[in-house]
Amino acid sequence: MIRRHRSGGGTGHGRAGRSLLAVALALTGACADREPSTADAPPLVDVSVEQPAAGEETPRDADAPGASLARAVAGGRGRGRRYTVADVRSPGTLAGRIIGGEPVDTSIAPAQDPDICRPFTERLVSSVDGGVGGAVVWLEGVTEGPADDAPRRAPLVLDRCRLEPRLQRVAVGGTVMINGRDAIFARLRFVAAGQSAPLTTVFLSDVGQVVPVSAATASPGLVRISDDRHPWVRAWLVVSPHPYVAITGPDGRFSFDRVPAGRYALVAWHERLGERRIRVRIDGGVRTAVELDY
Repeated sequence: MIRRHRSGGGTGHGRAGRSLLAVALALTGACADREPSTADAPPLVDVSVEQPAAGEETPRDADAPGASLARAVAGGRGRGRRYTVADVRSPGTLAGRIIGGEPVDTSIAPAQDPDICRPFTERLVSSVDGGVGGAVVWLEGVTEGPADDAPRRAPLVLDRCRLEPRLQRVAVGGTVMINGRDAIFARLRFVAAGQSAPLTTVFLSDVGQVVPVSAATASPGLVRISDDRHPWVRAWLVVSPHPYVAITGPDGRFSFDRVPAGRYALVAWHERLGERRIRVRIDGGVRTAVELDY
């Protein structure tokens, strides 16, 4: 039997109270006798998108969207458990897609430093075939598994009054290498999601200036980088607590391998669209597929 479930969505940005739609397709008869095309491929069963009980809402965060990434290894609500590197016996695979997007562009006409900061257009939502690109996706509640594969060095360039890349992963304790290429005075504030006080502040003023920063990656979570002198200058760090964190491309796809069997929250966050979450079940030796709809 192949069962497919997807979260129900709708128009609008980051509505946490949307209901989840589960669609089950049962394949019988000839399908039951068909041989798999690849002998060692795990069977495609699929995601249990678990519906809340009557009167119960899907858990949502009281603080800012994205702040739950800092609690991703705490069993979902601050139980104090840390992620441990360990062999995973009979792991499963989670393959998914974030959908419900369409391209969204915005035009910026800088008022500060006009000789260097020229008008430009940037894409806030990249989308191909209805996928949502630039979404951060993670499993919440995983406490053991493979070592994190996030890079320990993350480049961040201020060029033509824009920070690049806009969104990137970095390991806990990693170093952000900031390179200033503009002859402007910039004050970059690194602020964790759900917080107001900066983790650290970096001042740039010279062309070719390079500043290493590690204070912003001491703990897992989303970190917003902004310049209060140039309000359109913005970027995000995804400080990974474990390897089950991904950033989607324009097609909205992601995949997690070697996932311990269990029940988790699958969380997606997008800078413009907000946060969505569903409950999933991972079974050993099974490839689970899920769609999460904004």
